[in-house]
Amino acid sequence: MSTDKLQEYLNTAIELAKEVGPAFKDGFWRTGQFAAASDFAAEDKEGNVADCVTAVDCFIEKTIFARLRQIYPDHKFVGEETTAESGNGYQVTDDPTWIVDPVDGTNNFVHHFPYTGISIGVAINKEPVVGVIYLPILDELYTAARGLGAYLNGQPLPIIRSPVLTTPTSLAQCSMVAEHGSARSAAVMKSRLDSFTRLLLDKEHGGACLQNLRITGAAAPDMTLVAKGVAEMYWECGPHAWDFAAGVVLVLEAGGAVFDGAGWWGKNIPQEDRVPRPLNIWNRKILAIRNIPDLPGKPGSGREIQVQLAAEVLEIVEDIPYTPDGSH
Repeated sequence: MSTDKLQEYLNTAIELAKEVGPAFKDGFWRTGQFAAASDFAAEDKEGNVADCVTAVDCFIEKTIFARLRQIYPDHKFVGEETTAESGNGYQVTDDPTWIVDPVDGTNNFVHHFPYTGISIGVAINKEPVVGVIYLPILDELYTAARGLGAYLNGQPLPIIRSPVLTTPTSLAQCSMVAEHGSARSAAVMKSRLDSFTRLLLDKEHGGACLQNLRITGAAAPDMTLVAKGVAEMYWECGPHAWDFAAGVVLVLEAGGAVFDGAGWWGKNIPQEDRVPRPLNIWNRKILAIRNIPDLPGKPGSGREIQVQLAAEVLEIVEDIPYTPDGSH
């Protein structure tokens, strides 16, 4: 894929995110076209009271896809709301695929918590190459394309840079963003909370003594925190490709790293195989690590520490089974 074509896709994604921004703000503040409760129309998604969808989600996704189908009629399209309607029955191909979450963090959106936004990604050969995340309430526009860098409102990422950007060498020096998810069965919640406990527990009792664990309520904003350099990592089992595809490009172009997030805790895995694996965005398990500066006099040590920190996380978190996105 040529640089010119990637720039074209990036420009299109930026234009579309800005175009639907006013509707997003109307929905958030219940003004304009979404002023009436009947216009906003929040409801449980697929009978799950822990998840919801609004008329704003559907309006923004339809608007974006209608424009994209005019511009790129031969491309593929994966969106949270249309995919939910079809029962996740889409085919994952190598073709250019636009992956859209019209309102990432809908629960935040409904409750007027500003960590919510529009996520637009483009995948080619099943891998994300363009990412735009627009957080309208915070006035933050994140943009990235493979080989073209990552930016926040035009400022290169990460915004925190060396020597202020530190080089943590253990989880005890790290902050993590994670989510509790919308799957609330006893088994899933026990697994997730047990992982959180081991991450936070002091080392004397077998934990990692993670310095800080934050739950913001939305994967796309979580990924922006990693790309910015204000959180060391993001881990989650269960999010969909549309939740983090755009964020993957941001993190990578900001010098970060991404891995498969399936934990090793409780698994009989030989020590030589306990190596963080590459991320497959369709498998719904992700671990992202921010840019880590090299240690003085040790070129390449930053990349080595990213892998080390990823392994430390995966050693103490549990895998949670989820059906992959789409069919392959």
